[in-house]
Amino acid sequence: MNKKQILWGFLFAVGLFMAASYSIDNRGFHSGIYGIIGCILILVAYTGMNWQKLQAHDQHTRKILLLLSSILGIIVILDIAEIILA
Repeated sequence: MNKKQILWGFLFAVGLFMAASYSIDNRGFHSGIYGIIGCILILVAYTGMNWQKLQAHDQHTRKILLLLSSILGIIVILDIAEIILA
């Protein structure tokens, strides 16, 4: 295992830990800054682990990256809407 794989794995694990800060209660869905940073770290780790596939224009990898980016975008939009409506 080379150092880059260990780095991407570590970033993924930290991202999962931070994304676990999401909470759902009777008032709705709350993420906060730690949840958003966690999602970004997961996205960066996935991109780093699959960089060669992305450069080779692998459609499956690109679709998964687009899906993860879309989910992150929706989470950010919902957080902004929660702040505005609160």
